[in-house]
Amino acid sequence: MKRIFTLMLAFLAVCGEASAQWKQSGAMAPWNHNTVVRRKAIDTANMRILYAWNADNIKEDSTYLDLGQLQIGKRVTKYCSLFVEQANDERIKWHKANPRAQNVPSGGRWMRGKKPDAWSEYQYSHIFIHGDTLNEWAVLPPGQEWPLRYEEKIVPFGWKLGTETQVILGHKCQRATCHWRGRDYVAWFAPDIPIRRGPWKFGGLPGLILKIYDTDRLYTFEAVAIEKGSFSIWQYPKEEFKKATRKQTWKLQVAYNRNYLLASGRRKYDPNAPGFMGEPMSAPHKYDPMELE
Repeated sequence: MKRIFTLMLAFLAVCGEASAQWKQSGAMAPWNHNTVVRRKAIDTANMRILYAWNADNIKEDSTYLDLGQLQIGKRVTKYCSLFVEQANDERIKWHKANPRAQNVPSGGRWMRGKKPDAWSEYQYSHIFIHGDTLNEWAVLPPGQEWPLRYEEKIVPFGWKLGTETQVILGHKCQRATCHWRGRDYVAWFAPDIPIRRGPWKFGGLPGLILKIYDTDRLYTFEAVAIEKGSFSIWQYPKEEFKKATRKQTWKLQVAYNRNYLLASGRRKYDPNAPGFMGEPMSAPHKYDPMELE
C-alpha cells in the first residue's frame, strides 16, 4: 500500500510538471519596452478571432495563459496577445497623461490571465503574415538588449483531412492532422469561414482553424469569440527590432525558458569579486517548445 501511494505521488508530480511548465522559467515580462508609445497602424482588420491559450476553464479568461487575437486585415494578418495589447493601450494612456516621464510603467500593472508578470514567447511575439511570407517580431524578457525580428517563407504543414466533425462557436468544424516541425497536431477548421489562417503560425487549411492542439496536449489554442468591426493592426518601429534569423531567435527563446538566470547573464553577489559580480546564477527548468526543429 505504501508503494502504491508513493507511485501515485510520483505520477502526480510528473503530471503537474507537464501541465504547469509553461511560464514557469522565472523569465520576467519585459518592463522597458517603450516602443509601444511609438507604434503605428499598418492596416485595419474587419474581423478578429480570439483564442484561449492553455486555458484551465474556457469560460474564465483569468485561467488562460493568454488570450490571443488573429486579426484579418486587407493586406496583412497578424496574431498577437490581446492581453498584452490591452495593457499597452493602458500604458499609452498613462504616457499621454505623464508626458515628461522618462519611462513607461511595466504592462504588468494592467495584464490579465495566469502568470501576468511572466514572459512567454507565445505571448510576447507578433506574427505578421503577408502572402507566403511570415515575419515574427519577438520581444524578449529582461537581459536581452534588443527585441528581434526575422522573416521566412511559410513552411507547408502537409495537412491530412479527416471526416470527423465537431461544432465550435456554432460552426461545424472538420478534423485535420499534420506533423510540423517535430510535433503532431490536430486541428478543427470551419469550411464555412473561407479564411486559411489560424492562431499563431498555423494555417493552410480550407477554412479558419478554430481549435488546434499537439497530440501531447502541451499546447492548446481554442477560439472563444469571432468579432466583426474595425481593429487597428499595430506595428512597432522597425529600427528598434534587431534583424535576426529564425534559428537565432528560437535559440534565445528556448534558452530563456530553460534557464532564464543563466541566459540573461545574472551573477551572484560577491563582495570579493570584481564589480561584486560572482559566479553565474543558474536555475534550469524543463521546457518543450512548440517547434522542436
